Amino acid sequence: MAGVDIRKLEIFIAVAEERSFTRAALRLHTAQSGVSTAIRSLERELGTPLLDRTTQRVSLTEAGQALLPEALRILAAVEAARETVTQVGAGLRGRLRLGILYALTPGRVREALAAFRAELPAVELWLTAPGVRGTLDHLDRIRDGSLDLAIVITHGPVPDIDQQLLATDEVVLAVPADHRLASRADFDLADVADEPFIEFPPGWGVRSSVDMAFAAAGVSRRITVQLNDMSTILDLVRLGLGIAFVPLSVAERTDDLHYLRIRGARPTYRIAIARASGRPLGPVARRFLSIAAADRST
Repeated sequence: MAGVDIRKLEIFIAVAEERSFTRAALRLHTAQSGVSTAIRSLERELGTPLLDRTTQRVSLTEAGQALLPEALRILAAVEAARETVTQVGAGLRGRLRLGILYALTPGRVREALAAFRAELPAVELWLTAPGVRGTLDHLDRIRDGSLDLAIVITHGPVPDIDQQLLATDEVVLAVPADHRLASRADFDLADVADEPFIEFPPGWGVRSSVDMAFAAAGVSRRITVQLNDMSTILDLVRLGLGIAFVPLSVAERTDDLHYLRIRGARPTYRIAIARASGRPLGPVARRFLSIAAADRST
């Protein structure tokens, strides 16, 4: 990669992520002809095609697929170096690329963001929500360098990832006020085996906790709806479409449903700030991490 122009890598990443020369040009605020020229030049320098171009779509060649994570890592390192130099001259600037978890993002993280913005108003906040795979999407983005930090839900160590624990949370069952279990405080998993469940997709921390609890109990369940939005899950429970497992922290903020705890070993999960192992953070991400850690201790 020696001698490759950083700007060409930026253009390559934009085309690869947008799957379109036109959208990449709009994203970069440049002419489409300039995007095409930069990609052709990069391919000549590397001696191989990076993109398959048709009239319908743009896709990555095998070489392009190999280059993309390396290009992301290089740009992340360049950005970190740029932030460090800027900090010396004029205080912290740049951007914080943070993965969040919708309603599952702990309140202390939202408070840390507010404190961070008040202290460093010149820093851009790029907040990224998870995809359908939840925490797994954030972990992939941490590894490939497209996120500096991410709020994740885990159940222990993760390869290539360092975690700073923020909190642990318990999973409870949400039922409508007129449900047959609404008069009870707790239940056995076998009691709900035949109920219709509204669940997060596989890969989300709450779902993983529940899956492990059912497997340990030797009980199966019937999942009829899957989606990754907490407020919609609660709305569907209210409408009687099923029952749902939700974090206790969410249940404590919602009083129009009934919540039950699971008897025996109650499923829990860890909420942590994740970063890539062995990759130094830039000063912006380091500062946010220190604010979030201080917030946890108060």
